[in-house]
Amino acid sequence: YLTPALVLLGLVMFVPLIVGFTYAFQDIRLLNPMAGGWVGLSEIVAIDDETFAVVERDNQGGPDATLKRIYEFSITGLTPEPQGNVFPTVAKTLKHDLLPGLQAPNGWVLDKVEGLAVAQDGKTYLVTDNDGVDDATGETQFQRLGPYDQLQ
Repeated sequence: YLTPALVLLGLVMFVPLIVGFTYAFQDIRLLNPMAGGWVGLSEIVAIDDETFAVVERDNQGGPDATLKRIYEFSITGLTPEPQGNVFPTVAKTLKHDLLPGLQAPNGWVLDKVEGLAVAQDGKTYLVTDNDGVDDATGETQFQRLGPYDQLQ
């Protein structure tokens, strides 16, 4: 069953990604502060019927990690448009900077923040992916971030 919110989400998130790697109609290449790296999206979570959280991160680890954040956007009042038309624009707002929490253990800052979940009780959880490859540290972090409505 596809609600209007899911249809619009598909238009807002996936069609632009396929066409040219954009997020909320902002070219994420413009956000790329590091040479040789990139910024991408690794998770999207529905907070309610019209509000979504997304993890935006660079692909850098250790001291080169500079961008690991949760952003929030709403589709309230947006009307889906068929492909070929001008899509409505959503505005993202910074919800939480993940980098201080990833740096807190004083070890290697993992590059792949891959999972975000908001439980029914409102608590927020984050998980990294270590890939299990030769050049990976082999670590995976599971973090409790606290109540979603209290993240800043």
